[in-house]
Amino acid sequence: MEDIIKLWFKEGYTDFDSSDGLNRDNPFELKRLNIIVGANNSGKSRFMRELIFKLKTNSVEFKPPQVYTDYILIINSFINSYSSSDQFEVLDNSLYSSEHIAREWQSTGSSLVDIRKRIEAHLTYSTSSIKHGTLEYEIISKTPQHKLKEFIVKIKELTEGLNELQNDLDTLSLKSLMFFYIDSLRSLRKLNSQTISTDDESEHYPLLFRTLTDYSFEKNEIISGEDFFGLLTDSLLGKPDERQRIQSYQEKLSHYFFNNETITIIPYLKTDTIEIKIGNEEQFPISQLGDGLQQIVILTYKAFLTTEPSFFFIEEPEMHLHAGYVKQLMKFLLNETDHYYMATSHSNYLLDMINEDNRIALYRVDKEHRNGEENKYETVIKRCDGDRTILQTLGVSPSSVFLANCTIWVEGITDRLYFVQYLKKYLEELKEIDKTKWEDYSRFIDGYHYTFVEYQGSNLEHWDFEIDSLKSVDSSKNKGLYAVLSTSSALVIADADLKEKPRFNELEKQLGDKIVITQGKETENTLPKNLLIRKFFKLCPNNGLANQGNTTKLAFSDEYERYFKDSYQTSPKGIGKYFDRVLERMRTNEVFPQLKADEKSFSFSDGNQGTIKGKTSFCQDIVELMQSDRWKLTQSATELCESIFQHTKANNH
Repeated sequence: MEDIIKLWFKEGYTDFDSSDGLNRDNPFELKRLNIIVGANNSGKSRFMRELIFKLKTNSVEFKPPQVYTDYILIINSFINSYSSSDQFEVLDNSLYSSEHIAREWQSTGSSLVDIRKRIEAHLTYSTSSIKHGTLEYEIISKTPQHKLKEFIVKIKELTEGLNELQNDLDTLSLKSLMFFYIDSLRSLRKLNSQTISTDDESEHYPLLFRTLTDYSFEKNEIISGEDFFGLLTDSLLGKPDERQRIQSYQEKLSHYFFNNETITIIPYLKTDTIEIKIGNEEQFPISQLGDGLQQIVILTYKAFLTTEPSFFFIEEPEMHLHAGYVKQLMKFLLNETDHYYMATSHSNYLLDMINEDNRIALYRVDKEHRNGEENKYETVIKRCDGDRTILQTLGVSPSSVFLANCTIWVEGITDRLYFVQYLKKYLEELKEIDKTKWEDYSRFIDGYHYTFVEYQGSNLEHWDFEIDSLKSVDSSKNKGLYAVLSTSSALVIADADLKEKPRFNELEKQLGDKIVITQGKETENTLPKNLLIRKFFKLCPNNGLANQGNTTKLAFSDEYERYFKDSYQTSPKGIGKYFDRVLERMRTNEVFPQLKADEKSFSFSDGNQGTIKGKTSFCQDIVELMQSDRWKLTQSATELCESIFQHTKANNH
């Protein structure tokens, strides 16, 4: 099931406007994590709070993931192949409410079940009670007896799949979601340290009731952290599954935020406070824990312990957090819970995640002057996943960079995006074969323990990785820039063609085992073969000609797989040239006709080195496939991942 909900607003969205949504004609797309950025007083929080009320009051309709309507179309097409009747109406792409979809399921799904039962009865008891003119009669009269059983199996598969999708759809229904709001007023520490005998709950939860007063939420929709003591106590004294849930929560906290050290969170009744024990340390009050880690607990406990489908709205989750922990927090919420999230933020470190994870959407809120109206403004919200000017809005400056303990130098953005996916997959595969090493490596956080630096190809020759003392620094000399003065301990990953460059020997001498050269020409040569095959057929025209004549692509066939060898992994030529040679071999074997005198073959490569054309879009497509398809690391990619983790470990004792 796709992690996307599309919303249509039933009425004008007060004080908000957007050409890309927030109106009756265009959807507002919600992904699993939705980040709202903008300048101070632009309206981020107000937009988010108003959205909550719109969702609660059913002022929006939602469209289910496309896979659901696609499945209905498959069923309709399947049935209509046996019948020319209009008994089953094919869905179009118009807007459907959850009630409409439910009706479609009942009319299509239940009818399929009834048809199957009647045909099964006919086969079992050889009945002749099937009426003329019905769909069952057409199916039986058109289908050979030995094929009818296969037909029954197919209908079972379709209806079972439809039921499963319907359950998913019910889960996604906005009406079934619980809503939680986490304001900036939050703390694990009780503000009133005295034990008060009173029925006034506001004395016990002042932060919660301040938010309740300001914004008129329901009390049980506000998370301030003040109720964690009671929730923890009730769960630990509750049923086995509640106690196990707390245990699982502590294990996840340990893995994501405490370097896999065992932690125990204790409601200490003697002092009416929460205490914590980390590893072999003595138990101590959670008030002595760093403010950042206290915030981590506040932002995760309700999400992890709540099993009902929910939507969490968070004000500035980065408060008090180290930059690396901001990203780690989001990974926890996305990977360890099944909820939806929206967060206002001023953190530029979240922006890196947009290209790394397709479950995240970025929106920008701006206050714009209304034309012709003095001192009148409107708040505009726009999707801005690829808008680099957002950095200025967030106040990013050079001082925001170089915070990690070590750096991984890669040639450019495509290499960085590949390596982010490689490291994820490496940990997945490692978890199955070496749990100890997995526990060691999986604690490392991007942006905290390590970070990437992009040196842009041949620019690597302009960097010097060695310096004796500050006295020897002289930027006026014709020598490389001093890498060690602007970045922490570096591991350089370079393409194989660096060996042909004049400064390679000097760089190798300076870096020693901290420079890793790809086995093939470039990082693309380390990609998994099955994804390269998918991309080949997406690019290759049906006629194999440079002047395609049409945009029809060559259809994949299993018999074509034999043309794709593993030689590309160690080839001095790029993937573009590899694809060109595959096309040549297919032409030799007459998958494509031989070229005529006036015809030119389609080419995948860009230049003599064989680099793939459209390298950035090629990378984007491959990364998208990596997040949806099954694949395994190549041996060369595995070795690169191991080098990165070894380097990171050496710089994070």
